[in-house]
Amino acid sequence: MNIEEVYEQCCMIRTFERKTEKEFEKGVMRGTTHGCIGQELIPVLVMGCIDKEHDYITGTHRCHGQVLSYTGDPYRLACEMMGRSDGFNCGMGGSQHIRVGNYITNGVTGGMAAVGAGMALSIKKARKEGLVVSFLGDGGFQEGYVQETLNMAQAYQIPILYVLENNRYAMSTPTASYIAGVIKDRILALGMAYGFADARDPEGLSRAVCEAFAHVREEGTPYFLEVSTFRLCGHSKSDDRAYMTEAEKEKDVADDPVAKLRAQLQEERAQAIDNRISARIEDAFSRAKNAGETDFSKYQEDKKNGAISA
Repeated sequence: MNIEEVYEQCCMIRTFERKTEKEFEKGVMRGTTHGCIGQELIPVLVMGCIDKEHDYITGTHRCHGQVLSYTGDPYRLACEMMGRSDGFNCGMGGSQHIRVGNYITNGVTGGMAAVGAGMALSIKKARKEGLVVSFLGDGGFQEGYVQETLNMAQAYQIPILYVLENNRYAMSTPTASYIAGVIKDRILALGMAYGFADARDPEGLSRAVCEAFAHVREEGTPYFLEVSTFRLCGHSKSDDRAYMTEAEKEKDVADDPVAKLRAQLQEERAQAIDNRISARIEDAFSRAKNAGETDFSKYQEDKKNGAISA
């Protein structure tokens, strides 16, 4: 993908997330939601390397950017989050429980890491093409079942790429206060291939993602890519980031990778993309509000006919 394509996808995700925040404030959406503002570049670059026919992806509760990068469909995601029948899963999954194509996620912290390993083991045993990409966060990394899964992934030498989005906080708790040692050392202790990238450096992140995919495709063995990133929004819709200093927030804004991408484009071209995406997201939410409510019988029928797979 060129810079314009990458920026446009990042812009779509960010505009969608900003709109989501407003709709939750109005009470249009129920439950909760977890935005990925600031982290958009990671799913965009990862999904750019996916073979949609053979590869599988497991996500996290912070999944909107992953879903939008994979599908390019803000309307169906908005419908899913509003409980509308045109959603990816007929509005039954909401913000965190989504299955579309070869992508699946749920709201369990770190819960999809083990699911992804099972998928990768299946690919290996069946001698099929493809690999599994499994996203997780620094908070989820601490879960016992995630640590056990990483051990098994390396022991069984399965084709899986773990992408850790390390945004420095598990909800409101700083990573440094609950992780002993460093993540890299734990991975290397397993003998697993490890890579590191900083989302503040779009070109460096792009190279790291390509190298990670190349390793898993060529070797058929696990790879762990840790990406340093940050949120420009709260953990969830009710989080105002009071646990962060103003200096820390200002530094994150200054390091914003999406702003860096935009700065590489001509202002006229960037503004045209901004306007087009803004109109597209407004249209998606407007149509979603007028879509039919979730109908369980439709869900059952669509599942029976193969229109949805969850």
